[in-house]
Amino acid sequence: MSIEAALFGTLGRDCERKTSKNGRQYLRLNIAVSEGDTTTWVSAMVFDERAIAVADALIKGARVYVEGKLSLNEWTTSDGEKRVGLNIMSWHCRLSQIGRAKVKSEKPKPAPQAAAAGSAFDDPIDDLAFGEVRR
Repeated sequence: MSIEAALFGTLGRDCERKTSKNGRQYLRLNIAVSEGDTTTWVSAMVFDERAIAVADALIKGARVYVEGKLSLNEWTTSDGEKRVGLNIMSWHCRLSQIGRAKVKSEKPKPAPQAAAAGSAFDDPIDDLAFGEVRR
């Protein structure tokens, strides 16, 4: 049985670039998914080529959106303690473009113009609105 999941989260550390045994590149992410006061950590293996291409932007604190196959893994630490954790094998990973993490567009600021004495129709943009072009 497999469970497909989609999640938004925050990276807990910079991504790690890895190469599989068969030579395929992938990324390892540590994602904090929060709801209210509860945070769940999810380990991700990302095989999305577009995400790998922008791996330098996947740094601690970045918000990400991930889709993939979710699994629950169990392991024993070097101290002999049993641990359980969520993992997602991702085929789709993007930097989040919602909320506070939304990228601000860099629009050039217009150059200050000296106001002409009295005429609002001296603005070439206004002339374009009326179908006139000054040369």
